[in-house]
Amino acid sequence: MRKQIFLWLILFLLTSPCSQFSAQTKSDHLLIIEIQIAGSVSSQDYLKIYNPTDEPLDISGFRLRKRSQAGKEYSLRVFPAGSQIKPKEFLIWANAQDGFADLIQAPYQSQASLSSNNSVALLDSQGFIVDAVAWGKGKNPFGEGAPFPQNPGANQPLKRKQLENSYIDSNSNQEDFFLEQLTSSPKPGNLILGNQTPQPLSKWLILGLGLGLGILSAIIILFLKRNYES
Repeated sequence: MRKQIFLWLILFLLTSPCSQFSAQTKSDHLLIIEIQIAGSVSSQDYLKIYNPTDEPLDISGFRLRKRSQAGKEYSLRVFPAGSQIKPKEFLIWANAQDGFADLIQAPYQSQASLSSNNSVALLDSQGFIVDAVAWGKGKNPFGEGAPFPQNPGANQPLKRKQLENSYIDSNSNQEDFFLEQLTSSPKPGNLILGNQTPQPLSKWLILGLGLGLGILSAIIILFLKRNYES
């Protein structure tokens, strides 16, 4: 009996959230990393899709879709043949009204818009959801886990968190995103990936928790081992 308890404890420690945390921070598929639903005017909407892999990804025939607060579904953009996202780079879709998409140099644009209590999804050419984000409250939204509870305000993009230069993807919009307040509408210069200021999880807090749990685990294992051998 003691041997079984000892083995189950080791298995639990190996499969604990701390041991899985690093896997949750990295992703092998396209990620929606940033969404703005209003700038200086309500039509200044944009969305960024990032390729976290080491290979270029073809998105020919992929679709950006949104669901309204009432749950109705609309098209934002269908990506044409030859569309591709290079490794560790992103593309931007933006609302074309009043030249906003051209202002921020968004290569993909349409007259579609985003607003409060919406959700968006990137679907592959077969119609399967690759990634999705929901915010506020909506009927049958796209999304992963719980929606991000707040609606973004003007010049307040919803951004995916980062840890050690990797975007967090724990399949929970509520946990994976944060709101950033900009002083003005985005321009090409501040849409560069390296200029983002994400709200990271403190690496020192994570290291401290990991070290503490590691020490505690070692003490428990030694205690059980001694009892088992006695």
